[in-house]
Amino acid sequence: MDKRRQLKVVRPHDQKLGRATIMDRALAQRYGSTYVHLAAFAIDVDRVREQEQEPSALPFAWEVYLTEAQLGVLVETARHDPTPMIEETCLGILEQPRSKREGAGPLGSQLPFAIYTAVARGILPARLGQCFASWTKPPVDLIEDVERLAKAEGMLARLVDHCLDARIEPPLIEPVRSALVALLESPPSSDE
Repeated sequence: MDKRRQLKVVRPHDQKLGRATIMDRALAQRYGSTYVHLAAFAIDVDRVREQEQEPSALPFAWEVYLTEAQLGVLVETARHDPTPMIEETCLGILEQPRSKREGAGPLGSQLPFAIYTAVARGILPARLGQCFASWTKPPVDLIEDVERLAKAEGMLARLVDHCLDARIEPPLIEPVRSALVALLESPPSSDE
């Protein structure tokens, strides 16, 4: 090995997705794969939403509903209470500065909205509602939109299939693909 040769260091501008994401290195170190898989799920679902040619092909807030369903699975299957991780994740995303160029925020930004609707619909503990205390005008209509999607027969399967069939680059990562398949095989109890 040449002494002058340096190890490659990953820098924010090296991101393969071409823009900022909600992934937080400190939270990934603290919570490990549970956090990484949740953040990656939100990021990949958001990537699928962004690549849609015809946004009207899927109902409004579908990405929030699908992310909420994944939160429901996380709560049902976690060996330890995921509430502290979810709270830190939510607050971390809400505190990120918005880029004027990006407008919509980093990839995966629907996660706080999924947490918001999951709290309102009783999927997550009510104490997580404190994360949204600074919101001057909460998106109350969003709760109704997600509730409508949850009641629509076959909607969860349709959305999962849409994501699994999406042709995005880079493709869905394997833990996200596996989580989507698991949603088909064993939907969270709130959607049965």
